[in-house]
Amino acid sequence: MAKALKIGFKDLYERNEFVHDLPKEKLSALVTQITGAEKDSRVVSAIVGTFNNLKAFANFEDDATNNTPALPDVRRQLDSPPPSKETPTVSSPSNVDLKLSYTINLNLPETTNPEVFNAIFKSLKENLLKE
Repeated sequence: MAKALKIGFKDLYERNEFVHDLPKEKLSALVTQITGAEKDSRVVSAIVGTFNNLKAFANFEDDATNNTPALPDVRRQLDSPPPSKETPTVSSPSNVDLKLSYTINLNLPETTNPEVFNAIFKSLKENLLKE
């Protein structure tokens, strides 16, 4: 977990290699400095909370954290295209009746003016219900 923290919170460890030993107030100040967010921001408190919760599972004293092999570069695996597989051709009978449907979720504004709704539904009719 110590190794994962050092990878996941790389920016913090670049600023302070012993960030895991910082008290909560200094950690919050460091996160605020790096993110540029407000000191009492929910983002800052979420980052600090996550870091401290994960830190509880980490052993920074173990020499294995410095000697463990590097984690595989997942980004390289995600960027490479999947292995090529030929898609089998499926012949379909010509008498297949294929029908497609779609669902539209519409969030209507809060209003008491019926003209607003009339305009919305008129636009839907003109633009979506074309044949």
